[in-house]
Amino acid sequence: MSDRRHHSSIDRRRFLKNSMAAAAATASQTAAPAFISARNLDSPVVYALIGTGSQGRNHLRNLSTLKSGRCAVLCDTYPPNLAKGVQEIGGRPDIEAGDYRRVLERKDVEAVFITTPYHLHVPMLLEALSAGKHVFVEKCLMKEEEEIPKVYEAKRRHPELVLQVGLQRRYSGVYRNAMRMIHTGVLGRVMTIRAQWHRNTSWRRPVPDPGLERSINWRMYREYSGGLMAELGSHMADVANWAFESEPVSVTGVGGNDYWKDGREIYDNVAVIYQYPRGQKFLFSAIGHNRHLEFSETILGDRGTIEITLGRNDPRATFYPQKLARGAPAAEGSSSIPKELDWMAGATILQKAKGVPIQSEPPAESQGFVAREVEHARRWLVELGVIEVERERNPIQAEDEHFFECIRQGKKPLADLDVGAADSRAVIYANRAMDRKERVTWPELHPGEPEQELITQRV
Repeated sequence: MSDRRHHSSIDRRRFLKNSMAAAAATASQTAAPAFISARNLDSPVVYALIGTGSQGRNHLRNLSTLKSGRCAVLCDTYPPNLAKGVQEIGGRPDIEAGDYRRVLERKDVEAVFITTPYHLHVPMLLEALSAGKHVFVEKCLMKEEEEIPKVYEAKRRHPELVLQVGLQRRYSGVYRNAMRMIHTGVLGRVMTIRAQWHRNTSWRRPVPDPGLERSINWRMYREYSGGLMAELGSHMADVANWAFESEPVSVTGVGGNDYWKDGREIYDNVAVIYQYPRGQKFLFSAIGHNRHLEFSETILGDRGTIEITLGRNDPRATFYPQKLARGAPAAEGSSSIPKELDWMAGATILQKAKGVPIQSEPPAESQGFVAREVEHARRWLVELGVIEVERERNPIQAEDEHFFECIRQGKKPLADLDVGAADSRAVIYANRAMDRKERVTWPELHPGEPEQELITQRV
């Protein structure tokens, strides 16, 4: 128990001073916009959803549990998916099986969810903003680089409208706790993030009619899809941007169609390396022939590691502390943790327990000595203010509800246009690097955007 006596004497004021400074920076970046929906603040947001495929129905499943929104109409050109969407949301929404523009013309619709194939995201959101609708659009936001300034210009013309991007890790309490630990220095100097999304599946869906091949398996074809980087890697590129608080400066990678050989145009495996401004690296791979590692991110600092995954919308993470190496360089800036935290890295009991869970909710009653000591370490992180105890929710449900809160209460989306554009660039440039077999670098200034470096939001 000597470890406990040692760390109990820590100067918490000194640590919390740095944490509070970080929180103050957050508040300045996430100030609420001046515009709030003119409708009654307590009335549900009337919305439409365009695209009732698998991800659209995932949203509908969660939207059906929320009282803050009401579905007025569903739109899709594929009748079987449209019928499934109606079943998911319940009630009796109108259906539109033809032109989505008829949905945008409706005066009762305040907001639209765009959960369509990738290539339709920007054309639809531009028309939706022009029609005066708040927009939630699934990731990736942009498919082509030239679309980025067009979206910024449209948003400038409609500052009163909410534009939110479907990067749901931003709405997970577990991920937010992990970011809080990173940004307050608990992991020390984070230099490397490794992530993978490995599956044992062709990604191909059955087609009842050969004429529907490109509509149903649109992810296989470059005209409509950004491949593995857009559909999977985009989530993890956003995590890296969030952790490093910047965009990359370059990316290189390799991709190939080496296993399935079934006529697809996209790669069936990719491996990319991003470099960030202070030399940090983000490594990502995606494959379709083995699922042993599944999908997760490993965040590596010189004082510890976090392994984290969204799971099946059931986020979980573990912190593995370590002692700072002898002769290690001094920490940069003011977000460094007190040396007294070395008690945790040196605690034999935590080494036996193989890490400290950092979930936001308190775990079930701990049993046994090791479990109690691990829970003690977790509670100590709570006392320091680097883990917040909150009810963990399905992140998709949380992002959907936050979209409605942004409309009614004037909040700022956690995954806004800046976050979405940065994520899109990461995907576009990685695909370009693999296609051209060369290193691709970021432009110094992003055309059509504010002339400032994008610093992603702190927690």
